[in-house]
Amino acid sequence: MRMITKLGLTAAFAVGGGALLIGSTMSHAQHYRMVDELVRDGLAGWGETEVKVHGFVAPGTIASGIIDQQMTHSFVLEMHGAHVRVFHRGPVPDTFKDNAEVVATGHVVPATSQANLAAALHIPDNAESWVVAATDLMAKCPEHYDQNRSPAAQVKYRGSDN
Repeated sequence: MRMITKLGLTAAFAVGGGALLIGSTMSHAQHYRMVDELVRDGLAGWGETEVKVHGFVAPGTIASGIIDQQMTHSFVLEMHGAHVRVFHRGPVPDTFKDNAEVVATGHVVPATSQANLAAALHIPDNAESWVVAATDLMAKCPEHYDQNRSPAAQVKYRGSDN
């Protein structure tokens, strides 16, 4: 009888611990979407969920300025004809420019919540309902992925990619 009680308690603690681990992991989960997937799935449904949005910076859409003593940027990410505007405060990667491949981490928010930033950056009103308020930007370095580089250049970067 005593052995059955010990096994029952051990099983209960294992199940409870597993449930706690899964629950805490799910609450901090990040979702990764390409711009076209995010737009197709609907921007309104993201609420408080953090999302990583992957796309290319649309040429001519980068607007930057100092707002409240902090560097602020806005740009449009696009992929396969879909696009979403991104707002970001803080530094950007060195490789951030037109046509750069970027992953923006943040939250999908109503465009009205970023209206002051849009006005300060002189962004025309495009009647967007939802935008991404990014907390982090990551840009790929195109020369590391260029297949047309010379063999000597490929050897140069081979050791630094690891």
